[in-house]
Amino acid sequence: MSAPDGVGGPRRSLGLTDLVLLGTVAIVNVNVVPPVSGFGRATLGLWLLAWLAFFVPEAIAVLVLSRRYPGEGGVYRWCRAHFGARHGFIAGWCYWTNSLLYVPVLLVYVAGVLTYAGGPAMRALIDSRVFIGGVSMTWLACITVANIRGLSVGKWLNNIGGIGGLATVLVVAAVAAEARRRGVAVEVPTAAGTPTDMLGALGVMCFAFIGIELASTMADEIRHPARDVPRAVALTGLTALVAYLLVADALLVMVPSGEMGSLQGVMQAIEQGATLAGLPWVVAPVAVLMAIAVAGSASAWFAGPARIPFVAGLDHALPEVLGRQHPRWGSPYVALLVCAVVSAVLTVISLAGSTVAEAYQVLLRAAVVINLVPFVYVFLAVLQLRDLSAPVRVSAAVGLVVTVCGIAAVFLPTGDVGNVVVFELKMLGGVGGMLGLGLWLFHRQPAGHASEDRH
Repeated sequence: MSAPDGVGGPRRSLGLTDLVLLGTVAIVNVNVVPPVSGFGRATLGLWLLAWLAFFVPEAIAVLVLSRRYPGEGGVYRWCRAHFGARHGFIAGWCYWTNSLLYVPVLLVYVAGVLTYAGGPAMRALIDSRVFIGGVSMTWLACITVANIRGLSVGKWLNNIGGIGGLATVLVVAAVAAEARRRGVAVEVPTAAGTPTDMLGALGVMCFAFIGIELASTMADEIRHPARDVPRAVALTGLTALVAYLLVADALLVMVPSGEMGSLQGVMQAIEQGATLAGLPWVVAPVAVLMAIAVAGSASAWFAGPARIPFVAGLDHALPEVLGRQHPRWGSPYVALLVCAVVSAVLTVISLAGSTVAEAYQVLLRAAVVINLVPFVYVFLAVLQLRDLSAPVRVSAAVGLVVTVCGIAAVFLPTGDVGNVVVFELKMLGGVGGMLGLGLWLFHRQPAGHASEDRH
């Protein structure tokens, strides 16, 4: 079921450039690189493996399913059509609630990056919950207001963020190249870390490539979806791979792996590399540029998944109020407001009783698990289709295996975790709590509305 068109309905505001920048700002999030950069040169091979084993199957699956089931809702719509209302709801719920966890990750990271924009005196604020929380809440309010005004306004946050992200990658690579040219690059081991650590990192890397399906959640708001979505997938996929390889390589040559912080690793690398290269003045501008990129990513992951509870509200799988649209701007304003409130609460909870770095790890890894669950359904849905070629089916099978392994691997704690028991309890509580709440809400809807009939 699509959202209604016409007066007050979704407006087709997204063109090819918007889709490419949306995919770029959603996927190219350099904040996920530092936590998985402790493996020497093997890190680059892991990024390539994640792209081949997860992004390529994901992109093929997205193109197949979006062509078969056009319209607003994306993952929710596809899985509901294949597996019925309950499983479709679980897939859509996980995709949506992932954003409720991942948006706080990005909000926290924006604040952490900004501490590098004010010089060494401001650097101590990286561990200040008041500063981190204040910046996070301010930007959350901004993206909420912009996206309630509709994608014709909200898309510019995504577009500017995408441009900022690409510029950040180029500057990081340039600083690393200058450090190499001057012969001051860090000596990098060819391999480091245990196989278990590498498996956990691979799960996070797969998560880093999620986002190409984001445009499908807003399919009714794309001007020419059949023509532009495949082009955007190809352009964004190549851009994402090159960007992650460039940033991972730059971090390896500018910061010893044992000294890299998970929250501020990219800016730490820029600061050290710029100093070695005789370019210390570049640190503050890059901090601002990178903050813009991450802020744009937060907007994209806030606005896109909000369309899932919106469509679920129209389907009566969630309270009908979530399906309301703004009478003037046509945006799913109730769903957006609910997302804003929940993201704010989760940001505050994550900062309570943890260091900022540990809170970041818990949020990131819980988001990985919840966001990979829908892709189990997506790959199974492709495997159910009998009229596809053998290479497409093999691709889906590979994606399914990698997804399941990635879910298991991200429960492994990292060096930033001080108390393993608390970490695992937060992970289990976050993941289990979100799933339990979703099922409870689903079963509270009238039986006729939450029908198990397949579309």
